[in-house]
Amino acid sequence: MNPATIWIEQCDAARTIEGEFGTQKALRYLIGEKFIDYLEAAENKPEYRSEIPSFVAEIKTIFEKWQLAEFLETARQTEPFDLSIYEDEDPEDIERERKDELRRSAADLLLVERAREWLLED
Repeated sequence: MNPATIWIEQCDAARTIEGEFGTQKALRYLIGEKFIDYLEAAENKPEYRSEIPSFVAEIKTIFEKWQLAEFLETARQTEPFDLSIYEDEDPEDIERERKDELRRSAADLLLVERAREWLLED
């Protein structure tokens, strides 16, 4: 599928979500899921990378800058690692899961920071 078609459809869906379920759900859908996933895909796909400025411009027609800034403060934050859910598990498996969760959290943090740069720059 053409990268432009993807983000255009996602922006249209976000407008529908906002109208039916509110701004927070639309932000969670478009920024917290779709835009950040798009940025991740753009790391390895130049055709996605070239569409980012247009995607960002369209996002800025849907949401106010303050809404984006406020949402990005908590986007993709995770709860601390909960050791208690791993009762009776092998300590090596627990440590591997803890490290995997740290890697995912770090990757998400970097993507959110990249989103912040794109969406909040003037």
